Amino acid sequence: MTVRQLIFLCGATLLAGSHAFSQSPSGTTSEDPEAFRVELTGSAWILKSGGTIQSGGAPIDLVNDLGVEQNKPTFSGQLVFKPGRRHRIVVEGTPFALSGLQTVNRTISYRGQVFNVSQTVRSSADMSYVFGGYQYDLLSGPKGHLGVSIGGAYLSATGVIQGVQSGNTGKKTETVGMPLAGVEWRIFPIPGHKILEFDGGMRGMAFGSYGHYVEAGGNAGLCVGPIIFQAGYRAVNADLHQASGNQSGVNARLQGPTFSIVGRF
Repeated sequence: MTVRQLIFLCGATLLAGSHAFSQSPSGTTSEDPEAFRVELTGSAWILKSGGTIQSGGAPIDLVNDLGVEQNKPTFSGQLVFKPGRRHRIVVEGTPFALSGLQTVNRTISYRGQVFNVSQTVRSSADMSYVFGGYQYDLLSGPKGHLGVSIGGAYLSATGVIQGVQSGNTGKKTETVGMPLAGVEWRIFPIPGHKILEFDGGMRGMAFGSYGHYVEAGGNAGLCVGPIIFQAGYRAVNADLHQASGNQSGVNARLQGPTFSIVGRF
């Protein structure tokens, strides 16, 4: 997350708070920490990446072959709107930007371009992930909630490998839509107080011969008025490819700690 993004997030959160709904959802009281209409979250995800990409040749390792940079902060945002006590509309997104510079120790091939041993290659992967869905809270009360969700995700990715000396370039863009289902929870462990909270969740789907997508995470949070400061961990495993036998796809593992600012109004 850049400084500009963080400032924008804080400003948007405070602005939303000043125009928040004056009444709680039906059946709640002002002391109930689940009695909010809008929740805004901005996170810095310190990303460690691994896995492989493939297009027309053997799988290419993101770390060993391409030297993809590790521990890069990536911005992630989420908006939750509660039209009712147990109902949530969830929208979230994460832009990824991975890059690497490496002298390869074996011959690799990508999109018909061959990069030989001892050739230096520059790589980049730009991905956009957006999810929208509906969550129903099976349990909801002053101590927290437990909900199940269903929705759809949109993933667009462009991968580029370029020879520094030769200039030969392999480039591929993929766009995919995915149905996802999941579970999410939050608990306030101190009775009658919302100063401390824990939350977590998992979302994913299996697509048969086309692979699978799974993401999971958890956070611990400290509440100061309507603002919550969180620290946690998030992991994504995306194995997405064309039908069996086709040498094209991505098997990515993205994980690392997260640091978030949350506003509930």
